Amino acid sequence: MLYVVPVSATPISQSSIPAPHPSKARFLKEHGFVAPGTVLFHQGQPSAPQFKLSQGCIALSQTLADGRRQIVDIVGPGELVGLAHGDKNRMTAETLSYCHIEHYHADGIGKIYSAIGEAMMRIEAHTMLLGRKTAPERVASAILDLSERFARPQRLRSEVRVFNLYLGRGDLADWLGLSLETVSRCFTRFKRAGLIDFEEPEIVTVLDLPALQAIADGAVPT
Repeated sequence: MLYVVPVSATPISQSSIPAPHPSKARFLKEHGFVAPGTVLFHQGQPSAPQFKLSQGCIALSQTLADGRRQIVDIVGPGELVGLAHGDKNRMTAETLSYCHIEHYHADGIGKIYSAIGEAMMRIEAHTMLLGRKTAPERVASAILDLSERFARPQRLRSEVRVFNLYLGRGDLADWLGLSLETVSRCFTRFKRAGLIDFEEPEIVTVLDLPALQAIADGAVPT
C-alpha cells in the first residue's frame, strides 16, 4: 500500500520548484510518486507512520528557532523513514527528488532494530565528520557516500562511478556544516584535480575513487 502524503504537507521552497505538467502530475499521483520539495512530516508534529523509500532521496533535518537548518541524515532507496522516539517527530522529512514511498509493516522486531542500527551508524559517522574533519574531507566523504547509495547504471570503467546528486549546494552545506561557497570551492577544486567531473550539477562522475577516499580519510594534506 502506498504512502499518502497528508493534505497539510507543503513544499519548503515551492516557488523554486517548477510544477509538473498536468498530465505528468496525474501520472505521478496514480503511480504513488511524491514530487521533490514536498515535506512529508514536520519536526514537532505527532509522530508519522513508518514507511520505506523504494525510489528517490529524502533529507531529514532539524531547524533552530531562528530558521537555521541542519540536515541530520540523507535517506536513500531501501531505507526507512519515520523511526521516531516518543510521540512527536524530532526531524522534518523533505523529498529532494521524485520519490516512491510505501507503508512499512515489519514482519519481525529484528528488522526494526536493524533499521535503527543502520541509522545510528550513519548519524555517528556524521557526528565524527562534523566534529573532526576539514571542509575538503567532509565534501569528499559526502561524495563517496552519495556515489555509492545513488549510483547510476553505466558501462564505464569499473573504477569510475556516476551518481545522481539530488542535494543542491545549499543542501550539502546544511548537511556538512559548511557555507555554500565552501562546498562550491571544494567541488571546483576536485574537478580541476581530475578527481570528479560534472557537466550538470545533478550528475557527478567520480574519476579517482582511491584519491578521493584518501582525502576523506585525512590521509593526504588538504
